[in-house]
Amino acid sequence: MSAIQWLIIAVVCGAIEIFTSGFWFLWLALAALLVAGGVKAAWLVSLPAQLLVFAFITLLFIIFTRPLILKLVKSNDVASNVHARVGQHGITPSAISPLHFGQVKVNGEIWTAVSQQNIEVDTRIVVKGIDGVKLVVETAES
Repeated sequence: MSAIQWLIIAVVCGAIEIFTSGFWFLWLALAALLVAGGVKAAWLVSLPAQLLVFAFITLLFIIFTRPLILKLVKSNDVASNVHARVGQHGITPSAISPLHFGQVKVNGEIWTAVSQQNIEVDTRIVVKGIDGVKLVVETAES
């Protein structure tokens, strides 16, 4: 294959990486660029040699650099669903006992809640977990 063909492979892999952003095709694109350079410099003349070098470089990139890049690019995901309620504080508009559900108000929303302790009306609570569609709560320490 010619250097131009390897450059086309690199551009296609780069475009795929832009749309997927999984850091898989990036390494294919970089390896294709390196092989294109090797072909242009006449170091890689035969197709089997080009494919072997392409596969080897891609494998090295994936094994040694992908984990580092993933750590650097790691996003700080913020829980935006019901799991975001864990750790938040609220108040009890109705009493809760271990065998009876009650209600809690967290961030202006009313939730069904359960607790292993008796909690009176207008008591400050903290959400400790989620049990199905119910919040698991306990009294908040002042």
